[in-house]
Amino acid sequence: MLITTSKIERSKVIARDGALGRVDTFLFDDEQWVVRYLVVRHGPPLLRKHALISVASVKSPAGADDSGIAVDLTRKEVKHAPSADVARPVSRRKEEQFHRYYRIPVYWGGSGLWGASMTPMEAGTVTYEPESQTEPIGAREDEYHLRSTREVEGYRVETADAHSGDEESDDSIVGAVGGFLIEDTTWAVRYLRIDAHESFGGGFLYVSPHWVGEFSWIEHKMTLEMQASRLREIPTFGVKESLGRSEEEQLHAFFEKPGYWKEDPR
Repeated sequence: MLITTSKIERSKVIARDGALGRVDTFLFDDEQWVVRYLVVRHGPPLLRKHALISVASVKSPAGADDSGIAVDLTRKEVKHAPSADVARPVSRRKEEQFHRYYRIPVYWGGSGLWGASMTPMEAGTVTYEPESQTEPIGAREDEYHLRSTREVEGYRVETADAHSGDEESDDSIVGAVGGFLIEDTTWAVRYLRIDAHESFGGGFLYVSPHWVGEFSWIEHKMTLEMQASRLREIPTFGVKESLGRSEEEQLHAFFEKPGYWKEDPR
């Protein structure tokens, strides 16, 4: 089932021993486009802190319980977890500290979306060897792959012919990223919701991030490898915040892509 991230933003997070805090935003990895962490606000009102909680600790599929998100952790575990400045990029090295602390298998390096598994709940827990006493200094630029969903919301969306002339064509500005549709069991980002301009039919357009030609993280925009005239034919789906399978089939047929539920794990 697909669910919009906005539905579970600000949800209560419930630890094994009581209420923990609320979801503030999400971190996804920009290689596989899978939500990896909840960013959770917790602590007393005047001393609010942010904690990273892997979705591997979530007990049930995303959005399954309207009363909140239950995690298989205690409040003390979260309180004493390795610190993270969520306002700064999180390196792969910092992630390793979290995975070691929570005994979660690393998700990179395997054939599935979650290491050797396709869902975080299948990944289970692991026992790590003691950490090396010699810590490498610094982190390479290519070790940063986590981004906030909130960061990408509002990105400008344009077509491939946006810069065909000397100046940018307003006719090729499709709209802006308005949200994310994720799969409730894998936490994979299946679609970006585009709030389209009236010239592109208004309403919501849905595009898989794997169909996007280029993301410019610096310019806060994404480019679709499609001419504006062709994109105006894309199916729109009113103001709903999710898609049914028949609507997904229409989208995949339009973009001439195989359905991820059949062949493509993405």
